[in-house]
Amino acid sequence: MKSHITVLCALLAGLMLAGCGTLTYDGGSVAHLDKNKTTILLPPFDNATNDEFAGVALTEITASALMAKDVQLYQTEDVRNRLGLPENAGDGSYSMLAKEVGAQYVLLGTVHEYRYKTDLDGDPAVGVTMRLVDVQDGRTVWQGTASDVGFINASVTSAAQVAAKDLVNRMPLNSHLK
Repeated sequence: MKSHITVLCALLAGLMLAGCGTLTYDGGSVAHLDKNKTTILLPPFDNATNDEFAGVALTEITASALMAKDVQLYQTEDVRNRLGLPENAGDGSYSMLAKEVGAQYVLLGTVHEYRYKTDLDGDPAVGVTMRLVDVQDGRTVWQGTASDVGFINASVTSAAQVAAKDLVNRMPLNSHLK
């Protein structure tokens, strides 16, 4: 009986450890601008959390998800710094920049939760809202909110990937937006 318990414990420990690390690769290619593809200017997301890196983290995770959907991106952190735009530059500044670089849309985002919960489980929780704005007329053409709570061995990053991919998968990319 003792050997059965030992084997069962070893099996459970192995299953738990197998979930400790995950590798997700969503790549894109370094390609020239293709006028037949949706082109989005992606400024850093606003951060409404206590984690100072939440906005940057969700912006980068969203960029990976968009590139996996064959969307061409202009990311603006470096451009924003060079032009001296404030951190929360607003729709107008980004729309002007999008027109300059030839982007059709600006994707604005706000991270409203990015933490480990303080309950007994301490699971990661992530919440994000995204809004796609047409550069030509300034109207919002799509908006969505997603959240995810990880469990067991999940990290905040894996919960953020689920929330970002959920929103990107719901965007009408490369079909309705052209």
